[in-house]
Amino acid sequence: MNLRLTWVQPEDLLGHELRQAAEDGRDARAVAARWAEAGGPPAPETAGASGVPRPDLRPLAEELMDALAALPAPLSDNEPTSLPGIRALTAPGRAAAGVRPAPRG
Repeated sequence: MNLRLTWVQPEDLLGHELRQAAEDGRDARAVAARWAEAGGPPAPETAGASGVPRPDLRPLAEELMDALAALPAPLSDNEPTSLPGIRALTAPGRAAAGVRPAPRG
């Protein structure tokens, strides 16, 4: 029996990450071109593994995952990930600007 842990296999994640980069407004065309030239599959239509395992692409996928993470994200000023940045956007004075603070519990 073979078990594929797809969430830890970069070659299965890269297509999803390319799709996410496009949705985030990051210019990942060069990364996508390198992946396609190497024979890397596009993101599966649904979450999970690609149709055919490609462990031979793992080293390239790891490199390209790092390249995607380093791309500038145009939305990062509007969607912070640090706790201080999130808190700044949910401060009580921000509610007047149409941003409602999350309930504290």
